[in-house]
Amino acid sequence: MKNKLVLIYALLPICLFGQITVNNAEDFTVGTVLVFQHCEAENVSEGKTGENQTWNFSKLKLKKGETTTERMVSPQSTKKWNLFPNSNLVEEYSDGRNVYVSKTETENLLMGYVDTTNDMILKYEDPMLFAKRPFKYGDTITDVFTTEFSVKGMDFKGSGNVTITADGYGKLILPNGKYDNVLRVKIVQHQADTLVQYSSVNTTESITYVWFDNVHTSSLLKINEVKSTYYNDRSIEYLLSETH
Repeated sequence: MKNKLVLIYALLPICLFGQITVNNAEDFTVGTVLVFQHCEAENVSEGKTGENQTWNFSKLKLKKGETTTERMVSPQSTKKWNLFPNSNLVEEYSDGRNVYVSKTETENLLMGYVDTTNDMILKYEDPMLFAKRPFKYGDTITDVFTTEFSVKGMDFKGSGNVTITADGYGKLILPNGKYDNVLRVKIVQHQADTLVQYSSVNTTESITYVWFDNVHTSSLLKINEVKSTYYNDRSIEYLLSETH
């Protein structure tokens, strides 16, 4: 009997760990401030999927002086809030971007986007789901969405789909710390945008990896790659601070 008990206790952490669940991913409130450090993305792999992984990003090369601050504010405090009447939170970035969100206890929906640097306004006529709470290893959700936006006098209509999968868990090592019981989430987004004036179509695939724990509401690390008809881009950033 004693040996059986020892075996049960030995297996218990693995069973619990195998059911790792993140309860507060992207569960932001007005007043939260995030600061992210940008890094060189060349030759950096997102690592393996699966159980009990160790993702070691301690050697990331920092882009010195390149950080982004993200503030959670009320829609009414922004100039374009009337364009997104169903939003109740705005992610306001220091580079001029405003992301309008409809947030409930269990999910976040993307309602729209404003980039003040190039006068771009994007509306999600059918909002896109981008966060679900709680979320555990092995979970997968999908959603479809439609968009309308304009850039410098050009009008676009788009549609697409997104798949969000918790594809791994384990330990995350960053230049500023180590984190246990971390859940990795993979987000794959496909979109086709039609330029109304010329009926030309641009297709885009975006693959994003984000790592969460149950201490922070923000992701600890983001790796994003965008491939489209006309350009490719890859970026990496990790969390420096989260304050409330």
